[in-house]
Amino acid sequence: MSNILLKNATIVTLNDQNDILSRASLAISEDRIVAVGETPADFHADAIIDLSGKIVTPGLYNAHAHAAMVFARGYAEDMPLERWFNEGIWKLESALSREMVRWGVRLAMIEMIRGGVIGFADHYFYMDEVAQAVVESGMRANLAWAVFGHEGGEVGITVPETVDFVKRWQGAANGRLRAMFGPHSPYLCSDEFLARTASVAVREGIGVHIHASETAHQVQTSLAEYDMTPIELLHDRGLFETHTIVAHAIHTTPVDIAILAQSDVNVAHCPSTHLRYAMGVTPVPEMLAEGVNVALGADGAGSSVAYNLWREMRLAVVMQRQARNDPTILGGLAPLHMAARNGARALDFRSSGILAPGYQADLIIIDATQAHYQPLHSVAAALVWNTEPADVQDVMVAGRWLMRDRQLLTLDEAAILEGFSAAMAEMMSKPLGQFKKYDVGGATDQ
Repeated sequence: MSNILLKNATIVTLNDQNDILSRASLAISEDRIVAVGETPADFHADAIIDLSGKIVTPGLYNAHAHAAMVFARGYAEDMPLERWFNEGIWKLESALSREMVRWGVRLAMIEMIRGGVIGFADHYFYMDEVAQAVVESGMRANLAWAVFGHEGGEVGITVPETVDFVKRWQGAANGRLRAMFGPHSPYLCSDEFLARTASVAVREGIGVHIHASETAHQVQTSLAEYDMTPIELLHDRGLFETHTIVAHAIHTTPVDIAILAQSDVNVAHCPSTHLRYAMGVTPVPEMLAEGVNVALGADGAGSSVAYNLWREMRLAVVMQRQARNDPTILGGLAPLHMAARNGARALDFRSSGILAPGYQADLIIIDATQAHYQPLHSVAAALVWNTEPADVQDVMVAGRWLMRDRQLLTLDEAAILEGFSAAMAEMMSKPLGQFKKYDVGGATDQ
């Protein structure tokens, strides 16, 4: 790494003032930004890059993913949520292998980097494989080893093994890695298991990544059993006493939102999955108004199809506007904040997500000279409404280029495609197991 000067760029800072700078410079020394706007007189660049016609923004964060699940893309289509889980995904996952995760996550990383995603919060299995892939790729990640906790035992790894996993990887790769507990959800984890996880998480200073309030049925079941919503239950059992990511949180009450805000819980909103499975509309405007940090997730490719945060931005806006008959909701740079700055905070990378002196040099460069950006009346509107993954030209994390001129620099795409193809063939050759069906509640219950 060295001193790099980006000049003549349109720079979208995502700072508190939402400054958008024209024909501006950004100076980088090693892994940090040292100046934005004007070039310091004493800054000596080893490389100068002219970005006329290009837009520089903070890199995007996928705040909730099951990255290796590219193997399920298009596998179980046109089903209600409960059938999708029980007859599709969980059945297919009975053939899951370490090899599948090894190659699946790398294939997902190719897709994410090419689309400007520099970090992801992953909630899955064989997470040592994922951690090693993160080290190699140069990305950032917050990893949670998924656990289905029941009275009959802990599927995946135990609580002590989870602690060991976290200690192995917390802060690795020069700080690019974080690790958390990953209890699946209140509806698949016993009350005792959730309380135990919370107790150990607080004692060890470890965060939690969990699904909650995905369907109205889940909320109704929780109220019947505990006289509490899933959010109230997680709060009562201590899950919110540490850094927490709650995936989905669609069916939340005003009381739930107040709890999330007061507990400083991060919500991962996944519009593609919510819309495809008719799960409901998350009260995102109310959450943001109360100070809840709402970030965007692409979920697993089995439900969302793609790890495309630009699409998630647009869907996040249009689903709220359609549901509320209000075309002004989530205007301007609000969607990009959710995808970048809020995502960095959700993953606990506090010095990322903003282009400002002292922050990490985590950025993407977008080619706005193409026909579909013309005329460029509004930079904010062009980013949110016009941008596709293929428009991302360059990706940098901690001052290191992960992609230049659309060429991947840290991942061998050909080798990954070959490895994934072999793992996929092996997976599909296995007999698929049968499991107890779980009552997750789908659109038909709402």
